[in-house]
Amino acid sequence: MRAEHGPIIPAELAPGVRGWLVTDYATLISWSRDTTTFSHDARLWRDFNEGRVDPDSPLLPMMAPRANALFVDGVEHQRLRRAITDALGAVTAGHLAAITTRYADRLIDEFCERGQADLLNEYARMIPLLVMNDLFGMDEDQGVRFVTAMRNLWAGVDAERSNAEAERALSEVVDAKHRDPGDDLTSRLIRHRAGLSDEEVIMQLLLIIAAANEPTAALIDSALRAVLADPALRTAGGASVAVLDDLMGRVLWRDPPITNYPVIYPRVDVPLEDGRVIEAGSPILLGFAAANHFFQRENAERMEDSANRAHVAWGAGPHRCPARDEATAIATIATRRILERLPEPTLAIPPEGLRWQLATLFWAPVTLPVRFVPRPPATPASAPGPVPPAFDTAPDTRAPASSGLSSLSNFLVRLLRRS
Repeated sequence: MRAEHGPIIPAELAPGVRGWLVTDYATLISWSRDTTTFSHDARLWRDFNEGRVDPDSPLLPMMAPRANALFVDGVEHQRLRRAITDALGAVTAGHLAAITTRYADRLIDEFCERGQADLLNEYARMIPLLVMNDLFGMDEDQGVRFVTAMRNLWAGVDAERSNAEAERALSEVVDAKHRDPGDDLTSRLIRHRAGLSDEEVIMQLLLIIAAANEPTAALIDSALRAVLADPALRTAGGASVAVLDDLMGRVLWRDPPITNYPVIYPRVDVPLEDGRVIEAGSPILLGFAAANHFFQRENAERMEDSANRAHVAWGAGPHRCPARDEATAIATIATRRILERLPEPTLAIPPEGLRWQLATLFWAPVTLPVRFVPRPPATPASAPGPVPPAFDTAPDTRAPASSGLSSLSNFLVRLLRRS
């Protein structure tokens, strides 16, 4: 496409939905920072405003106007983003590491004796859900319903119904926290000095969890695929802080968790160097993966030193992902626990046998089957212990420690495979 159109590519985003794709690194950063010419406010989307976008378009839940920090600019963006960053900032690195490790170990306990597992659906897609359930104070039913709806939104499956179900689950969480507030992100957003309405709280929750679940799962999956492809990493020695930090940097360059998102809209017509014009109100996808790829190719000689952390996997400008550190930490810990607990995992099929789910906004494998030397669970099934607090605040210690998570894990795996 670049050979035919250059780095700014006209594209059909969905049937009848026209827009543009930016694949140039410098242009993507420049336009993301230029809040005078470009906006994230979808109310500028001309075709949407003029009724030319099908109401059933799978892009609408990810592109239609919303009252959250991703879709507004200026003072309003600063107000909403501050509430998000303050709520996230109250989560210490130690607490995040502890709950991520706990859930990672519980999930590994579910399959470590089998000697084989689908590390995408049984692990990578489970950890962000469990961690977010814990941090947001969701109960089991709310968490299951929400993550299923969000996966369908990212994939463009039954978009209108999925969007409604996601918002319904979050509305229930907000109502519950009004009655019984706690030390969780939902309660912090409700009582933040920014004075968010309940609708605004729901919209910020939708943004944070949407950004945390599938993208973090994709980052874990990408890191695990990189490990499986490199014999030097497929041992416990590959779990060192320095090795994993370098691995995550390379993965965020080469295989970012979000391919083409979010969207910006020019406030005025934007002329391109070749004479073409991007009309005001046209959606422009930010092609993070392509921008990283072409920057790497054009700057190969200096990629190993000065450019290691200059990727755009988390965006650029004032809308750069506020939870990037948390997502990277979760993915790093999840990858480390696999290396520490499963002896030298290997891909169960040839790499070319992996199947991929392709959509306008992202791409991801369907499964990640691996084999490894069977190991006993870290915690014997008969030993008492607390069920993860997101699902049972008063666990019955007479039951096996993993029973609550086991039933949830199996149920979610079935849901994820069906979706």
